[in-house]
Amino acid sequence: MQDKGINSTFKKIIYESSEMVFLADDTYPYSIFYANESFEEQLGENLQERNLVGLGLDINAYIFKEELVLTHNQKDYSFRLELPQDSGSNYFLFYKGKEVKTHGLPSKKEAYQFFTSKLDLIAIGKHDHLTYLNSMVLPVLGFEPSELLHTSLCPFVHEEDLDALQNLWKTHLKSQDPAFHTFRFKGKDEKYRYLECSIQFTQESFFVIGRDVSGKIKAQEDEQEFFSLLDQLPALANSLSWKFSKTSQEFDSIQAEELFYQKFLVSESQRAQVKNQLVGYLNSLDSNSVTKGIYRGDFQLISGKRIEVIVFFPKSNPSALWGVFWDNSAKELLEREVLIQKGIWNESPEALMVVDEQGAISSMNKEAYHLFGIESDSRINHLSDLNIFFEEENLWSDWISSSKGTTHTSRFSTSLIGEEKPSLTLEVAAKRMKIDGVEYVLLSFRNITDQISLEKTIEESSDFLMNLTEQVPGGLYQLVLNSEGQMNFSFLSKGINGVLGISQEEIHQFTDISASIAKVHPQDLPTVIMSSVASAKKMEPWQCQFRVKSGEKDAPYRWVLGAARPQSLENGDMVWYGYLTDITKQKEFESKLDEARLAAEKANQIKSEFLSMISHELRTPLNAISGSVYSLFHENPTDSQKSALNTINFAVDNLIIMINDLLDFQKIEAGKLTIENNPFQLKGLLDQIIKGLSFHAADSKNKLNLHLSEGLDIAVKGDKTRLSQVLNNLITNALKFTHEGNVDVKVELQGQIRNKVRVYFEVKDTGIGIAPENQEKIFNDFDQVRPTFSTKYGGTGLGLSITRKLLNLMGGKIALESAVGTGSRFYFDLEFERAEEELVPTQDNKRKPLAFDKLHLLMAEDNEVNALVLGKIIKKWGYTYERVENGLEAVEAMKTGTYDCVLMDIQMPEMDGFEATLAIKQFSDTPIIALTAAAKLEIMEKIDECGFEGFVAKPIDAAELLKKIKEVISEKNYKA
Repeated sequence: MQDKGINSTFKKIIYESSEMVFLADDTYPYSIFYANESFEEQLGENLQERNLVGLGLDINAYIFKEELVLTHNQKDYSFRLELPQDSGSNYFLFYKGKEVKTHGLPSKKEAYQFFTSKLDLIAIGKHDHLTYLNSMVLPVLGFEPSELLHTSLCPFVHEEDLDALQNLWKTHLKSQDPAFHTFRFKGKDEKYRYLECSIQFTQESFFVIGRDVSGKIKAQEDEQEFFSLLDQLPALANSLSWKFSKTSQEFDSIQAEELFYQKFLVSESQRAQVKNQLVGYLNSLDSNSVTKGIYRGDFQLISGKRIEVIVFFPKSNPSALWGVFWDNSAKELLEREVLIQKGIWNESPEALMVVDEQGAISSMNKEAYHLFGIESDSRINHLSDLNIFFEEENLWSDWISSSKGTTHTSRFSTSLIGEEKPSLTLEVAAKRMKIDGVEYVLLSFRNITDQISLEKTIEESSDFLMNLTEQVPGGLYQLVLNSEGQMNFSFLSKGINGVLGISQEEIHQFTDISASIAKVHPQDLPTVIMSSVASAKKMEPWQCQFRVKSGEKDAPYRWVLGAARPQSLENGDMVWYGYLTDITKQKEFESKLDEARLAAEKANQIKSEFLSMISHELRTPLNAISGSVYSLFHENPTDSQKSALNTINFAVDNLIIMINDLLDFQKIEAGKLTIENNPFQLKGLLDQIIKGLSFHAADSKNKLNLHLSEGLDIAVKGDKTRLSQVLNNLITNALKFTHEGNVDVKVELQGQIRNKVRVYFEVKDTGIGIAPENQEKIFNDFDQVRPTFSTKYGGTGLGLSITRKLLNLMGGKIALESAVGTGSRFYFDLEFERAEEELVPTQDNKRKPLAFDKLHLLMAEDNEVNALVLGKIIKKWGYTYERVENGLEAVEAMKTGTYDCVLMDIQMPEMDGFEATLAIKQFSDTPIIALTAAAKLEIMEKIDECGFEGFVAKPIDAAELLKKIKEVISEKNYKA
């Protein structure tokens, strides 16, 4: 080291360095005469010869390089090199030595497999020829690798791409940056392929990795051609691009199909057929029959719409068709919209103009020509031409200048002068707009003459309403309930002064609701508040009558009627619009009316009591007379006695009819007479009525005839009793006013709809007749044709009145045709419901028939005469009985004895018939028949409530009583 001039100062530093350092002679074999510790550990220990030759290093190859890489024991090491001539020394200096890491690099086997793989073309070359080429050249270009090695590549490169490739070489040779380039290379079949290559140039050679992208290039060219189809369409065409595969017979996406249906308005029901039509059409196209791969045509959809088509046959996919469907519907729609806009402009009800900033008129619509009275074929060039129509000249300059620098609409009012027509008031509106960069002003002229007139009228009406508000009786107000719960009057008319008794000065401070509530009478305050709350909750009109302080000493309170309608505002407030009016006089009048009503009700009560008393007082002696006559008839009287008895019986019957008419009249007047709806046999009832009046007809020497149409032998629902009463009244009247004549009763079935039947009734006589002026009078209460009729013919004058009222209740209306001396015809029709159930229950064949020859009755009767007469009647029937004199005795008798039926008088001492019946019904089901001479409605209703099985009015008709006894006993036995 010392002989070689090595400074010992650095020896230790160099020796312990981690980088390898060694020195070698500059003469062959270049012996290594110094090495540091790192070199010895990595290389020196394994060297057989300590020289550069032993390292396999040819130093001459690196005389122009500053860095070298040597390989030893399959490891690579890099060193920096300093030559002797550079350092002025006689040795080579190798320093900064380190192992080149090969971790992650492929092995030689892997490198061989990579270069021989068929992934891409891999080539190494020098100048213009190749020195290495992998086997992928055969499938890509059709050459064996040996055919292209050491051969100039220029003839194989497309002449249009050669210059670009050579320039690429020159550009990247110095930089040695990788280059990417695509060029055409001729294959063995003389066809060019597009090769996409990555090229690395060095001074001595170049490296190439490439692949065939001919298909990709063709696809890109096809895409460009495909997109260029859209450029061939007319402007604003309604178009749809598509791709269709002949292999799959489908378009490229479902969305494309859906878009086609939407764009060309194909209905849901026609879509399948249209798709089949499209597929069939496209399958019929052949690339051999078109020019330059483009087909143009059209076809008509089954919906009737004609579609234009441009079809392109892509080179990259021969089994596919690409193209565009289109039509001019969008353009036609735009043209139609333009026409509509022009029509709107031209036919606008307002006069419109478009002018430039200098006032030159670009366009005027029809209404503008009409407004200024100019012929439509005339031409107005400038707004100054219209000066003659306005009071002031050049008003138009203000219109234009006002809109400058703003997009807001400016408005003006001016007068339009006419030579023959009256002047008009116009509203001129000006708005600036920009079209194609040029500013214009849109002017509109609106005739507001009627509006001005209307505003004047409204103002006059407002004055009228304000005057009306002040003059109307009472006061008007507006009450506001805000979102915070505060209630204030926002308006009060002057009339409030007189209603609430406040002065004109006070009304201005009268805004808080509490001031008005303080004036309400304490007893009426809850009603006012609750009704107001209910109105607010339900949003219903409010109305209330209450008292307020009047401020007068003699009448401290006055009655007020308040009414209002609520309205909910958008801000959440509630508003009432209402009025208050003084109803004190009305209340006084109502008080008098109430007193009159009470007096009338009391009078009616007295009348009712009087009629009931009269009825009771008359029935009691009549009961004794009727019973006595019945007994005498069963004691074999002589003919002269029979005649007298018949006369008595007739008089009793007339009195009973009069009493019954009074009772019915009372019921009808009180509104307590109800019409029943029970089933009965219509033909049987009519036969029974005629049979019952046959004696009366014979007695009056008249012929009574019944005429029935077919189809009347049916069961219907109705009030059998009231129908009998109506017919009895009419037939009895006909017999009464006819002597030795005919009375014909006609009943006809008019029609039937479903379960309803309509029946016509007519009673016709040949009697004295009724004059026209008296035909309505006979239907009045207690009225007859002449006062002498009551003396000659008898009656109360209630029969026909009750008949009309009963028919009204049953849904009918009586009519009359009559002439004096020829007779009268009364007729009406009624509707009945057909009865479905059987009228008479089917009797059990095994049930034993009842025996009515031996009955034991209990008679509860306090009147001795009535008891004596009734006892005789019972004995005549062959029955036995026991008598008690009041209700208590009747209850005790029922507890200790057994009776078939109880005959219960209603009015008795100790306990009346009602109480006794209620007590008996608690322990016995023996039928009870009520006997009463009372006619009060309350008594008649209570008979039904207390559970009586039957009712017979006094004076007692013996035959009716016997029938009722048998009915109630039979009913009891049937239920048992």
